[in-house]
Amino acid sequence: MQHCCKDSLINTCLLFIVNVSLFYQLINYLHLKQTATRISSINKRLKMKNLIKAIETEQKTRINDFIFAINQLTELKQLDTWQYNDLLPKGKNVKSFTFEALKAYLIDRKQKSIYKAIEREVSKVKAIENAGTLLEVKISIEWKRSQMWGSNPKAECWATFKDKDGNTNSNYVVSGSIGGCGYDKQSTAVAECLNQINAVLKPLYSVKNKSIDSKNHELLGYGAGYGILPSIEGGVGVSCYPRIFEKIGFKFNTVASGKNYDVYTITKLTNQQ
Repeated sequence: MQHCCKDSLINTCLLFIVNVSLFYQLINYLHLKQTATRISSINKRLKMKNLIKAIETEQKTRINDFIFAINQLTELKQLDTWQYNDLLPKGKNVKSFTFEALKAYLIDRKQKSIYKAIEREVSKVKAIENAGTLLEVKISIEWKRSQMWGSNPKAECWATFKDKDGNTNSNYVVSGSIGGCGYDKQSTAVAECLNQINAVLKPLYSVKNKSIDSKNHELLGYGAGYGILPSIEGGVGVSCYPRIFEKIGFKFNTVASGKNYDVYTITKLTNQQ
């Protein structure tokens, strides 16, 4: 009788564990499905659909590659490496799982991470698509002496743009003080400012969206960033910027330059409306 009761209790516990596991799998599935539905809904309202599709394809390829690689492993100790440990939250470690349970857990964590990355990038594209139309940018750089790094530049930018209602507005951004050595600090300060201005990035994104299979430097010139989404790249020298802005109908002008300062403007080309 005691033996039967013991077996019944064990079976009940096992059934409970299975049900809890299935419950969490269902919750994760619904979460991923909800996220995918939300992204799909945003995509239907966007014009830059090629950018979004490329982002989704790239990120989904990453998760497929991750699943393929993890399924080639055969031992628990093979999962005790930095790329898998980084997916574990604090308080959990490899030894608290069986091999198959850990693989399933890591795949689930990776999928959630990928979908969050897609959401972030889609939201960024949405914000930039809805940005105003760039009119002009003024950039001012002040150089200050550093005992450790020589002279460090800090940039300020004032951008003027026209919003969707036709009103003229402005945006002010600053970079940090750019220290270190062995790279072009001046262009790093300028790029840090310009990449904060959605009206600057909007025409770059528009060009890339029309030729999604081309590389950024092929479309816009050296210094337009890597990956799917173009940007103003730092560390490349400001001499790269005139060509990039010319590609989107603007002129990058050197207004003044001295020992402790530099001033640039970005204006529409005269033949551009």
